Amino acid sequence: MKWVLVFRVFYYVVTFLLAVTASYLVFSKAYGLASSYGDSYVSDEIYYVDSSRRILERVFNVSLSYHSYSGRTAGDYFNLEHPPLGKYIIALSMATCGDKPLCWRLPGVIEVSLIPLILYITYAATRHPLGPLAGSVAALAASTDPVLHRVGSVALLDPHLAFFTTLSLALAVHGRYVASALFAGISVSVKISGLGTMLGYMLSLYKVNGIKRRLALVLLAIALTAIVQIAIHAPLALYFGPWRMVEETVNAIKWHTTSRPPDGPPYSSPSGWILNVAPFPLTFNPTPVKAELNTILHLVALAYSTYILVLGLIWGLKGYRVTAPLYYAGVTLAYWAVYIAGNRTLYSFYAIQLTPLAAATIAELLLQMARPTRGSTQPTTS
Repeated sequence: MKWVLVFRVFYYVVTFLLAVTASYLVFSKAYGLASSYGDSYVSDEIYYVDSSRRILERVFNVSLSYHSYSGRTAGDYFNLEHPPLGKYIIALSMATCGDKPLCWRLPGVIEVSLIPLILYITYAATRHPLGPLAGSVAALAASTDPVLHRVGSVALLDPHLAFFTTLSLALAVHGRYVASALFAGISVSVKISGLGTMLGYMLSLYKVNGIKRRLALVLLAIALTAIVQIAIHAPLALYFGPWRMVEETVNAIKWHTTSRPPDGPPYSSPSGWILNVAPFPLTFNPTPVKAELNTILHLVALAYSTYILVLGLIWGLKGYRVTAPLYYAGVTLAYWAVYIAGNRTLYSFYAIQLTPLAAATIAELLLQMARPTRGSTQPTTS
């Protein structure tokens, strides 16, 4: 028994250290890039940072010492084509840390750095004996995806979206569906593409016994999302008026399903992201930084997610208790829906939302392969 205990402690320590190493690698790369860009806007930062500053000053009446870095958007621009939570996060960092480029980027750097550690804890906390190993594999897999630290180094909305998507997944893995639905709703408050997180959450409810309970959890998720949206938009509604917010939401849906001018940045379909077709250039200064993906990681995740989705639609998933593949499928289907609806100018940096889901899918594939027969790879708590 003593040696068994020693082995268990060693096992957990080693796998935990691997996860910490993965998080450190992401942090060092993201922070290094964020520090290297200098005093200028990178990529689309000008839209998000400038509107965050404007919200902070006009909506929340917080004074800032403004420094003109590389231009400024129109004085009436608030980036209302996107929900405001991501801009609130950027604004908070500016208010507490200062109106400096590194301060704008720090929340995203921290969030993407925590993702490998969250993935480790998610699977190490399961009752599966290989949970800690699967968790460390997920953490390391996430750290190998360049899009995670590259997009995480820039003050965009997508790092925050990926972070809340990861939390929703982690809670769904453990059957904490109410909390998972809450974070899915929060992800929608960062970008409308958080609806892919919500779709993944709903697909994962197949594990819940009883149609009535599943329906109740779906309705609860919709209600929570609506409440979160109202709460997050409340400051802007008080400033602009509620009707303006309704109009902007309708316009945002139209905007998201309409292509941008073809002479803009490189774009491709969701399958093109995986194959690194026309990756989005975040910056060329001081060196080119493109939103590229780990193709092998995403091909494996896509293949397993497709298998699980098709298996579930045709025969059901009896004996399986998977979560991440359905989240990956849900987010992927959401982006394809946007593409089919008419927006053909999708950019590869959106794929950061898929990175934690791909890494978690690899972990769950490992756990499933470790079983001689189909069985539970997730805890049965709810």
